[in-house]
Amino acid sequence: MLSWPRYASYSEDLALRDATKYVHFQLRRVILWDMTNIPCPKFEDGSVQRSTYSKYYGQNCFKGGVGNQLCGWGLAMDLWGGAISDDNYDKSSGYMQDQDKYAQTDLVDGNIIPFTNIKDRGYRTTYEAWKQGKQTVLQPKFAKSDERFTGHETIYSGLIARDRSGNERGVNVSKRSALFKRGFQEGMSAKRFNDAWLTWSFQANFMYKRVV
Repeated sequence: MLSWPRYASYSEDLALRDATKYVHFQLRRVILWDMTNIPCPKFEDGSVQRSTYSKYYGQNCFKGGVGNQLCGWGLAMDLWGGAISDDNYDKSSGYMQDQDKYAQTDLVDGNIIPFTNIKDRGYRTTYEAWKQGKQTVLQPKFAKSDERFTGHETIYSGLIARDRSGNERGVNVSKRSALFKRGFQEGMSAKRFNDAWLTWSFQANFMYKRVV
């Protein structure tokens, strides 16, 4: 699997994506990102227990990023302890650095086309993305309780939400294996479990219909 590129090339993505649905993303290298959880048991070791308990999910778990390119190619990133915040995962897991390195090797007419990351509201990684090869982040607008969206903001947020719906289906595909439905169990190797997670997301591309 190490010899297979993690991402679809720019030309592959452009040729295989739905040109009518994603006409607004012409000349962009787009990837949809979301986080998901894989349950695990409580741990007797205090430090492991704290590092795997997620207040958001209300359980001990691992968390990992799930991405989908507009051509339908899906991928996953390493699992981390559930206590990590989404923002810290974005900064520490290294996937933005991987995307920058890939874009530098997959030149388009000699030019670098950075990744455009589509995320849900609440993520605060715009600056981090820009530091990694001038990548950009698109996400629905966030309004305070006493504010209303303008007409432009409503259309923009609706468009991003529509595009992100495909990634929610991608997260579902990444967890269809019975192994991940059951979750991590006592006695398992965390390294092998993570390897299985990455491998499953890769092979799922050849098992299921595209989700975007």
